[in-house]
Amino acid sequence: MRGGDIAIGWVSTWNEKCGIAVHSENILKNLKQDFLVFAPYEESLVREDEGFVRRCWSKNSKSFGDLIDRIREGGVTKLVVQHHPGYMLFRDLNSIILKLADFEVEVTLALHNTRERPRVFRSNRIDRAVPGMKLCKNVIVHQTGDVDRLHRMGVTENVRLVPLGVYPPPSGTSGIPIPEGRVLGTFGFLLPHKGFPELIQSFSMMDEWDYLVMLCSEREESADTLIECEERVKSLGLDGRVILNTEFLDQDVAISTLSELDLVVFPYQNTKESASAAIRMAVAAGSAIAVTPLEIFADVEGAIIMDGCSIEEMFSSLSRLQTSDLEDSKKNISEMRVAHQWPEISKRISDLVIE
Repeated sequence: MRGGDIAIGWVSTWNEKCGIAVHSENILKNLKQDFLVFAPYEESLVREDEGFVRRCWSKNSKSFGDLIDRIREGGVTKLVVQHHPGYMLFRDLNSIILKLADFEVEVTLALHNTRERPRVFRSNRIDRAVPGMKLCKNVIVHQTGDVDRLHRMGVTENVRLVPLGVYPPPSGTSGIPIPEGRVLGTFGFLLPHKGFPELIQSFSMMDEWDYLVMLCSEREESADTLIECEERVKSLGLDGRVILNTEFLDQDVAISTLSELDLVVFPYQNTKESASAAIRMAVAAGSAIAVTPLEIFADVEGAIIMDGCSIEEMFSSLSRLQTSDLEDSKKNISEMRVAHQWPEISKRISDLVIE
């Protein structure tokens, strides 16, 4: 822990290639209170753990007794849980909240996915966590659609709408080299639902853009998507025009690189995520941004919304863009950047937890 008056517990991924881990880091480094981070076991850390980190649970485990014990040992009475159903089932989330309520621990729950309602794995339906959510001090979500879904499930009084934060603008750190010309870009983890192969295909049909720079870092589940992207580049004769960088870039390096691009495209095909951390990097860069028409991007004021998610719809949308469209997007994105800085978001969350 570090200096402060009140200890806050924080359940989240940490120091790994994960958007929620980066999200938590940006909130906590602006927090004025003491905190302890209760993180899952992880072999591939991006850096060594700090002294305030307690690794005490496993992703997709059926038992979280050690997590509850460590929270109690830490003397935590106010806890924030950053939840994603990909590593903790809603059924288990509910059990954790109910058990913590017995020990008088106030829980603020941050939901990064409110749309998970699988027909087969009923233990991971969000409605399985409704009893626990009703006991939480706060349930934080990122989009108005999330608020509406929770209200329909009867979770109303404690729901708080707090947008994802935005990173500071480029700090003078050098980015990776960008070729001369009219350059299209994209950014994010190399995952199947993000539409990177479709963007490559669409780019191959364009004469208006000289290069496509893809800053797409790898994770364990990236192998098949990486192969597909590389095969499309080769089969379409795009060697030299598509630059694929799969490093996990430092935030400042990524933001500086994105700021040099003429347009950053987020070609997602489908997702149940509530909001995108990746697009906040492009917002921080002050870039012009284009997105597919999905709910995950509903809060990105100033983004150019493409006609659809298909290769043809992306081609049509990106081909007709004029310089004035890009300038308008950059202006509006820059205004969003000012309004959603991490220190302000961190203060809002801290106030909700402490009050």
